[in-house]
Amino acid sequence: MKIILISPSPPLRGGISDHNIGLYNKLSEKHDVEIFSFNYLYPKFFFPGKSQTFSNKDKFKNTHYTISSINPISWIKTSNKIKKMNPDVIIFSFWNPFIGLSLGSIAKLLARKINKKKIISICHNINPHEPSWFDKKLVKFYTNSFDKFIFMSSFVENELNEFKNKFKSVIRFLPIDIHYKSSYNKIKIAKEMGFTSKDRIILFTGLIRPYKGVDNLLLGTKTFLKKNKNHKLIIAGEAYEDTEKYKTIISKNGIEDKVIWIDKFLAHSEIEKLMIISDVLILPYKSASQSGIISKAWEYNLPIIANNVGGFSECIVNGKSGYIIENNSITSLEEKVNIYFNSNDKNEMTKFILSNKHKFSWEYYISGIWELINES
Repeated sequence: MKIILISPSPPLRGGISDHNIGLYNKLSEKHDVEIFSFNYLYPKFFFPGKSQTFSNKDKFKNTHYTISSINPISWIKTSNKIKKMNPDVIIFSFWNPFIGLSLGSIAKLLARKINKKKIISICHNINPHEPSWFDKKLVKFYTNSFDKFIFMSSFVENELNEFKNKFKSVIRFLPIDIHYKSSYNKIKIAKEMGFTSKDRIILFTGLIRPYKGVDNLLLGTKTFLKKNKNHKLIIAGEAYEDTEKYKTIISKNGIEDKVIWIDKFLAHSEIEKLMIISDVLILPYKSASQSGIISKAWEYNLPIIANNVGGFSECIVNGKSGYIIENNSITSLEEKVNIYFNSNDKNEMTKFILSNKHKFSWEYYISGIWELINES
């Protein structure tokens, strides 16, 4: 089967690119797969990070870098090139309204030239985390080009109802390698990072943005950290905002020696090491759709404490694989942290995660693609 993936690929960095490569690798085991990616994604003034690409800038195999998010001529050329390949399936990835115009236009052009039943959209988000006035028009334009969708949560699926009345969809959690075995030694890594065998690590990792609630994380753990000398908090990820307000909370509460701040975009190996040495992941998000970091935590058997926002409660089983905090409560966050570290829950949660990983498998995820393709 000839399959086309339309999505960011390396050297473009980030979760969407990572997911696309994982999808390519799995599908190409049995099918002929090619990728169409961006040669120009975000204008510099629009992108808050330090870089949109990895430092090595290596291009990915079987990838055509033909799409400019702001050049309509590239959309026409891309659709024409795909048409000549006569694919059996075309799978788009959508995550941000900004790319809705370019990818939506390509989808519309292809729908005229190729059977629309062959075209599917993976939607990592529908509504953006930090909305602006023109988002809804761009989302509507993009989603109107499709009849078939893959979502990672019913929360995001329900958001589509604002833009479309009739569509076909499946829900699959963001997939991981459920059989992955790390080659890193926890004790050795912890020692290299300056921790002792007695230290207990609370982890937050991901891009630092206002909606992710790092302020609530600090306020919800400050008392616990001061009372428990062997417990540390790691905040790791590139900041897409001014971090001064967070540093003020840290200094005001006298927890400078308890908080390790790693302000940079993390490589996969760095995330893996942090998750291996950590005892719990906390996601204090004030709003969300879903988060790829939840799937990563499952890959490394790490329990999660998270606010009940977006689709979090769909993939965190409260009391089994972690805790769900209701009402975005700082007090509740503090209570959950205390309960977690003063019980045997970590061991029981790790066992639960190990026995339920199949829900996050690539095989189950890809079965959703075939389910949509086989529908009339």
